[in-house]
Order: sequence, then C-alpha cells, then structure tokens
Amino acid sequence: MVFILLFLLSTLFTGMIAMTLKRHKLQVEYRLKKYFLEETNDENKKTASGRTIEKDNRDAFLRPAFQRFSRIFRGKKQTEKWTELIETSGVPIKSEEFMAIRLLSVLLTLMTAFAMELNLMMVILLPLIGWFGPGRYLKHKRKKRIQACSDQLPQALGTISTAMKSGFSFMQAMQLVSKEVSDPLGTEFAKAIREMNLGVSMEQSFQNLLSRLPNKDLKLVVTAVLIQRSTGGNLSKLFETIEETIHERIRMKDELKTLTSQGRMSAIIISLLPVVLGLILNVASPSYFSPMLEHPLGLAFLAMGAVSGFIGWLVIQKIVRIEV
Repeated sequence: MVFILLFLLSTLFTGMIAMTLKRHKLQVEYRLKKYFLEETNDENKKTASGRTIEKDNRDAFLRPAFQRFSRIFRGKKQTEKWTELIETSGVPIKSEEFMAIRLLSVLLTLMTAFAMELNLMMVILLPLIGWFGPGRYLKHKRKKRIQACSDQLPQALGTISTAMKSGFSFMQAMQLVSKEVSDPLGTEFAKAIREMNLGVSMEQSFQNLLSRLPNKDLKLVVTAVLIQRSTGGNLSKLFETIEETIHERIRMKDELKTLTSQGRMSAIIISLLPVVLGLILNVASPSYFSPMLEHPLGLAFLAMGAVSGFIGWLVIQKIVRIEV
C-alpha cells in the first residue's frame, strides 16, 4: 500500500512539473509567432487554437492546483534570488514554481525514505538531494546553454557576414539567424528582434540578450556591434575576424580538454570510489559496515573522509581547469 501511494504521489508530482514546462513553452512560441517572423494563415491559427484548448482541458485540474501551491512563495526574498539563474538556464518556469518543485521534492524523498525504512543517514541525505538537486539541475542547464551558444556563434556570425555581403541589413541578417539557428542562439536573437520591433533601443535589447545568455564570445560580438554603430566600419569584415577568433578559441579548448581528460577522470574516480565501496560493503555485509553508521567514531571517520575527498576533488578541479 505504501509503495502504491508513493507511486501515485511521484506520478502526480512529475505530471505537474511536465505540464508547467509545456505550458510555458507553448506561451513563448505563441508570443514569438504573434509579433514577428512568419505569418500564419487562418486555418493554421484555428488548428493551433484547437490544440491549445484541448491541451488546456486535459490539464485543467493539475495545473491550477500546482499554480495555487506555488503562489505561497511569490514575492519571497529566497524566491527572487533564483530568477536570474532560471532565466539564464532557459528552463521555462517561474521562480515561485521552482521553489514549489524544491519543496515537493523534499516531501517526496522524505516520504520515500520513511516508507522504505532507511537508516538515519539516508533519511537526512535524500531530502537534501531533493532540496539542492533542482538548483544543480538549473546550473547544469545554464552551463550547457552557454556552451551551446559558443558552438553556434561561429555559424551565426558566418551567416550574418554572408547575408550582409549579399545586401541584407544587419537587422535582416539577425532575423535570418533567428530562423536558421536553433535554440539557444536563434531563440534569443528572435527575442532581441521582437524587443526592437516593440520600440526598445538596440543597445538595451543587446544588454537584455547578454543578461539572458551570459556568454563571453557573445559579449565580444555585442561590444563590437555597438562600437561599430558609433564609429562606423565594415561590419561584415568585423564578423569574419571575430568568427576566426572564436574558431581558434574552440580549437584550443578542445585540445586542453583532451590533455586534461586523465585528471578529470581521476577526480571522478577518487570521489566515487569510497561511496561505491561503502555501498557494496553495506549490502554485502551489513553487520561488518554497521558500526560506521551507528557508532559516533564511525560517523566521525565518514565525515572526515567526505571532507578530505571533497578537498582533493577541488584541488584536482583547480589544476585541470584552464581558462582560454
């Protein structure tokens, strides 16, 4: 009975999160198509509207419940500090919804630990994972998004340079990139164009772009464009030069990644080996390993081992992390 209850709760929790993400994605797509780029005929509008209504009917119960629950975090200082991270990660949720997900994760993991009658260490560890896990996920998504921007930027600069040589204006070339390049760069260019179409200055629109996508290479491009607007110059040639610079930087990063792969793998093995051995011993011979979890001296040894392992991991990361 307990496992059935846990299964139902986890399914409900996952469903609410999935529908929240899908709802925000549909809203963004609808707004982008509404303001610029491609015109949609009446038949397509009617079809899209029908799909939206059908989707709204399906999640008419779970979505409002999750929204009402997330409102208790609205306006809180602890909630607002996550806004920037959520925006840069590209995850389509609000900050109060993110806090609701964290709390539900803690409750779900805590109930799971008690239902499975786990030891005290796991009862403490699982809720901590449920609380800090979503934040780590956002940071991981932000890192991947910024890296994807670096990978897409040379192609985007090449497209803009070629388009401007063919007679396109800079705005038209940006619009072409927003159509041809996938997320995140194409999506962010589309947002920047929409802002400029609604009256926002180019300088402010580009600053907003950098706040949503804080990439060093993109900042270099934006700075070059703003300087060119005030001083003049051949913008297409400038983009070609920046494209070559970024290509060379990517090549150097790939070489460094290859040279430091052994050190990074050593950090992973050193960090995971004690944990894996402890789990194996706990499963293979619980009576042999139980003093480490029950006796104060054993817990102290585990804490010392965790701290020293973490310090070793930090030292290795410091050695293998080389900025280019």
